Amino acid sequence: MPAIDFAELRRRLRLGQVLGLLGFERVSRWGAQVRGPCPVHGSTRPRSRVFAGHLERHCWHCFRCGAHGNALDLWLAVSRQPVYAGAVDLCRRLGLEVPWLRSAAGRRCRPPASRSPPGA
Repeated sequence: MPAIDFAELRRRLRLGQVLGLLGFERVSRWGAQVRGPCPVHGSTRPRSRVFAGHLERHCWHCFRCGAHGNALDLWLAVSRQPVYAGAVDLCRRLGLEVPWLRSAAGRRCRPPASRSPPGA
């Protein structure tokens, strides 16, 4: 399994992109900060403001459940996927190229080409 350059992926990801994928509906905005219901623990009140996301710093925090992190962390927390699978899934959904780590020879590692099952 090829390795992902997670530092590069985190630099490329934007919190606004992930919030859009999650269907986040902000209740309020103050500058670059948005507030609304927490997508991690699933706030039940639509006017809840326990979730705070900073759209320029690409970080977030929930004041109810205590979850916090960057854009990738948010996707992983909500989708409940392991890191590797979640990163690949998020890149696919956003139309981003997965930042594969370079091999010792300096070439980018790529996943093996997927094969169709026999008879497909």
